Amino acid sequence: MNCVMNSDEVRMWVYEETLPNGEKLTDVINQTNVNVKYLPGIKLGKNVVADPDLENAVRDANMLVFVTPHQFMERICKRIAGKIRADAEAISLVKGMEVKMEGPCMISTLISEELGINCSVLMGANIANEIAVEKFSEATVGYRQNREAAERW
Repeated sequence: MNCVMNSDEVRMWVYEETLPNGEKLTDVINQTNVNVKYLPGIKLGKNVVADPDLENAVRDANMLVFVTPHQFMERICKRIAGKIRADAEAISLVKGMEVKMEGPCMISTLISEELGINCSVLMGANIANEIAVEKFSEATVGYRQNREAAERW
């Protein structure tokens, strides 16, 4: 999932899946405000809208949050390259790295290079399920170029 924020709405790209009961995952999230597959029992904000269309989810967004498994990141970035705002800021919560012939590549570097935008990084000793139930967690935002953007995150 990747979240895209604006002042009124958080658009969350969700890879569309059909649940065992035949319903589409995005429909269930939008009707119940719960991601029944990946965060069961956790209410999402009412302003979170699940969108199965990646290009639509990122359209006009000024902030992009990447939380997708690392093995899908290059393909996702190639799909949205040239379809995002030039002034968009990104943050990567993706654990792992892309390994290429020329060596390992941090996901934030991959995002910056593929999309031509600044990308900060959030890392810490935490997992989504624990954060969702407000258990103690810690995180650090790292940045390479834009301290002000990192402070906004």
